[in-house]
Amino acid sequence: MTRTETDAERIARRYPPSRTPTWLWVVVAVVVAGVGGTWLLWSALYGANPPISAKIVTWTVTSDATMDVRVTTQRPDPGRPAVCTITAQAESYETVGQYDIDLAPGTEELEHHDIVIKTFKRATSVKVASCIPAAS
Repeated sequence: MTRTETDAERIARRYPPSRTPTWLWVVVAVVVAGVGGTWLLWSALYGANPPISAKIVTWTVTSDATMDVRVTTQRPDPGRPAVCTITAQAESYETVGQYDIDLAPGTEELEHHDIVIKTFKRATSVKVASCIPAAS
C-alpha cells in the first residue's frame, strides 16, 4: 500500500505539530531535575545525620496496665537537651500509653534508659514516636 499526498495531508490535519517548542520542554526538564536533585541531596544529608536518635532495645508487657521498656538514645552533641516520645500500642494499633524521655545536657553520647509505660489497655508493641531537640 502506498501513501499518497492526500493521505499525508489528512494525517497532518489529524495530528498537527505541537504548539510548544521542543527547547522549552528541555528547559523545563532541566529545571525540574535541578530542583529535585537539590532537594534529594539536602534530604539525604539531613536524614543521614539526625540531631538525636532512639532505638527500642527490649520491651516486656508486665500487666494490662504497664510495660517495661529499655531505650537507647544517641546524641552526637550530648550537651544539647532533647525529648524522645515512646508510645505503646494495643493490638488494634491504637496508642494506649505514652512516655516522654527528657534528656538533659550531659557528657555521654550513648545512653540507656529503663522506663515503665503506664497503659489504659493491654499493650502489644512499643515504638519511638519522635525524638527532637528541646529548647535550651
